[in-house]
Amino acid sequence: MPRRKTRKNFRRKKKLWSLILGLLTLLSLFAFAQGKVVKVTDGDTLTVLDQNGKFVTVRLYGVDCPEYRQAGGQEAYDYTRELVFLKEVSLTVLNVDRYGREVALVHLPDGRILNQELVADGQAWVYDNYCKESFCAAWKALQLKAKLEKKGLWKKSSPKAPWIWRKENR
Repeated sequence: MPRRKTRKNFRRKKKLWSLILGLLTLLSLFAFAQGKVVKVTDGDTLTVLDQNGKFVTVRLYGVDCPEYRQAGGQEAYDYTRELVFLKEVSLTVLNVDRYGREVALVHLPDGRILNQELVADGQAWVYDNYCKESFCAAWKALQLKAKLEKKGLWKKSSPKAPWIWRKENR
């Protein structure tokens, strides 16, 4: 009899630890940070000075703006800079990319999400390869609307996606 009780206790502890580890993993997926945008590198990359005095390079989740030297790149840069430069933003960090950048949703002071604003204004594509969250479908609808209204990069008849442009210009 005592042996059975020990196994049950072990299983309960194992389940409890699994639950705790699962919750910690889930929390680490959605880290929140705040800070001031001190640099806009291009339309979808910026540097934030966080509350601990640390510079954090942020890549916007799920969107891809034209490269700075690409047609539409300067406009995307200007649009991003207008919305965030020297402003306090909040980040919902979803990942860290292979370059060590935090991949995040950037929340503007008024509550809007920069990533979504770029798509809605036609300054960025929804990056299908990386945009896997449920809200990405809504972003695709915003992209289609911008395209139909010929906003931003969609003013041109057939703009080149940044991932294709990068491949061609290596």
